[in-house]
Amino acid sequence: MKFKSNIMRVADKIVGPAVCAVFSRAQKRIEYRRIDTDTRRVLVIRPGGIGDAVMLLPALVSVQNMFPNIVFDFLCESRNSEIMRLAFPHFVTMEFDTSPISVIKRLLERGRYSAVVDTEQFHNFSAVMCAMTRAPLRVGFKINTNRRGLYTHLVGYDPDAPEDRQFCRLFESAVGKEIKLPHKKNILCDALAGLPDAPSRPGSSYVLLHVGGSIPGKRWASENYAKVCDKLPENMDIVLTGSKEDCPGAAEIIKHSHRRITNLCGKLPLRQTAALCRDADLLIGPDSGIAHLAAAAGTRCVVLFGPSDPDKWGPPEECGEAVRKKLPCSPCSIFGLTKPCSDCVCIKSITPDEVAEAVKRQLDLCRNE
Repeated sequence: MKFKSNIMRVADKIVGPAVCAVFSRAQKRIEYRRIDTDTRRVLVIRPGGIGDAVMLLPALVSVQNMFPNIVFDFLCESRNSEIMRLAFPHFVTMEFDTSPISVIKRLLERGRYSAVVDTEQFHNFSAVMCAMTRAPLRVGFKINTNRRGLYTHLVGYDPDAPEDRQFCRLFESAVGKEIKLPHKKNILCDALAGLPDAPSRPGSSYVLLHVGGSIPGKRWASENYAKVCDKLPENMDIVLTGSKEDCPGAAEIIKHSHRRITNLCGKLPLRQTAALCRDADLLIGPDSGIAHLAAAAGTRCVVLFGPSDPDKWGPPEECGEAVRKKLPCSPCSIFGLTKPCSDCVCIKSITPDEVAEAVKRQLDLCRNE
């Protein structure tokens, strides 16, 4: 899956601008179309990871509440499509990286979509897919100048503001009015209520530790995680989660910790990981999609931030807290790109004691809720 994503990024960078030029056209008149009660079907494009998909949910829920008869189609990457299927099981979710031919055929059906909202910030191909639909209303961010001729409505993007609010601005442009976002916490609770318990989960009280992080600069040392595990209350079980690539790091945590730990890294699909997040007392881990998933499932989080911006991606107060070091060079991640760094001092300088103190605060809040 990661290999496919990397190939798509390279193709988007090399071929994307030329393809955008082919599909671009000058807007001959100002468009005043909006999503309203007569809108039939809306396509929402959301490439990216799990965290991006979860951050999009509040805006989607708000629009659906405003227009109950609206029908969404979701165009995603396979790595985040399960989030949309969980949140909106009665709508169509398509994966353009697994079935591109069938997706293109669907996009080219004239008159299929009344509107398209492209939530990707920079990629060229998402704008091309938007233009393929020939929908009368096509909304996207105006960051990448290659893409501007493919939309009818362009929306500014603030790289320092919360990401869910940036997605909301797209839909505000589409509906022509301000949208009040619901809290991110618990936004997936109803969808997850019917999921069975994840297999091999421990007793009723446990802390979930997410070992991984797709970006190396966001990863914390296994020895540090082990020290945090040793500081957790004795009556709480500890569960490790992550991808298959995180298994070596999980083994190191178990090796250095004195606690009994359940290791589920690489063993669970996303639905079962979501159930695991739902039932945990607390999640500890780096800035990642799993942290956003836990918050959406109603579980408090302690999230470690290195190169990324907690003001943009961090958990709201009701969802947990971010642990970070305010260094002159951080945050350095923008538009999903993290600057190469020789030592990643921003994440390495976070101490186990600082994380353990944040964990204690959040567990105390959990008990009082």
